[in-house]
Amino acid sequence: MKIFGIGLSKTGTTSLAHALEILGYKTKDYAGIEHYRSGDLSSIDEQLLEEYDAFTDTPIPSFYRELDRQYPGSKFILTTREIDGWLKSCKKQFTEKLADKQNNAHKCLFIDLYGCTVFDEKKFQTGYENHTNGVLKYFRNRPDDLLILDVAGGGDWEKLCPFLGLPIPDITFPKSNVTQIRWMNIHDIVDIAHHAGKEIQKAYKITQEYKMEQTKCREKLFEVARNKLKHPIYSLRGGPRGLRRRLINKAHKSVLKRLQLLTPRIPVISRERNAIPYVERSKWNHFWLVDTLDDEEILLKPEAVFTISIALIEDRKPFLGVVYTPALDTTYYAMVGKGAFKIVHGGTPGQLSLIKEENSEHGTLSTRPELSTSSQKAHRLGVTSKAFSLCLVAEGILDIDQSLKDTMEWQTAAANAVVNFAGMKIISHDTNEELAYNKKRLNNGRIFIE
Repeated sequence: MKIFGIGLSKTGTTSLAHALEILGYKTKDYAGIEHYRSGDLSSIDEQLLEEYDAFTDTPIPSFYRELDRQYPGSKFILTTREIDGWLKSCKKQFTEKLADKQNNAHKCLFIDLYGCTVFDEKKFQTGYENHTNGVLKYFRNRPDDLLILDVAGGGDWEKLCPFLGLPIPDITFPKSNVTQIRWMNIHDIVDIAHHAGKEIQKAYKITQEYKMEQTKCREKLFEVARNKLKHPIYSLRGGPRGLRRRLINKAHKSVLKRLQLLTPRIPVISRERNAIPYVERSKWNHFWLVDTLDDEEILLKPEAVFTISIALIEDRKPFLGVVYTPALDTTYYAMVGKGAFKIVHGGTPGQLSLIKEENSEHGTLSTRPELSTSSQKAHRLGVTSKAFSLCLVAEGILDIDQSLKDTMEWQTAAANAVVNFAGMKIISHDTNEELAYNKKRLNNGRIFIE
């Protein structure tokens, strides 16, 4: 039995694809199209049709009649959406810039559906209504073969699972590709990480200054360090350890505040904020995982490489991640659909990939020798953060067999995004599957990369 999602783009097709994957189906979301002829099923790659169990998005909706004849006994799912919200989403997505990038086959398909290749409100609305009415008419006497699912309006397992004859899983129904998330600027998150990194770097400098002057009067030395910072937050209260803790807290609060301004409805989990009951957070489709310092004791090491890590989780998987190392002024970042990148000293982003592309849009990754030496030395000393270690694996500096144990979700999530979009996977030793987030217990156990 095949399953075909025949709702138009921007009706929750990605969420449906994730739901079908959770239920165990090998799913292809957006198969793409190289040539198109209305009513001709050869427009779809035959190998893909045989290889996968379930399909969503373009070009599947345009061929529901032909697919029904080719694969009798299949199930069809029409994802729908409130028209105003759908039109608003389409307006953002289907621009002239995007149309210029599409091949002729895709343009022909759009002309068939909407009568245009670039968003036009009246034409898109007419196309949506014609498609929906056509599907309903075709399946009007076959209620067991067609499910109408409004994902954005509350479509859930209680409708999908009985239709497929499967038990309801004990996790939230996915809600992927939300407009606010889809159009997020990853560089806004990079800026947040850099801002927090400045505070952590101050804490590191204070710690090292104090250590270098251990033979001097403790009060006198700390007064010198305090005066250098010239900020009312810094006082002798609690000594260098107390100051270090206040700086770390300030960095953490700045991340929380700026994330709240950017995405006020998306909650945050961090080392300092991890007591949310699972019964509450299990309902989340999106949340931030933040780690403003992997280990406070790392600041005591003279050659420490510490990180600020910020990750957005979508349906238990990393959607984007930023890992910033203030000591090296190096940033790793990654996002769904964009890839994984590295920036050193504010330079040009270099793309991380298992296969280096000579003509990449962002240039071929060029690792600076001095950075590699510094990074490797820090790792050998055992004073680098877990997130940074994972980024070094993604970059190819550390052995791909690198494994870690006793990690928490906020320590790995951002680096997990970098690893994933560089072409590798982080696997849980306990499940032998890709590492998932928002587990009942927020520790990862042992993990490895493949």
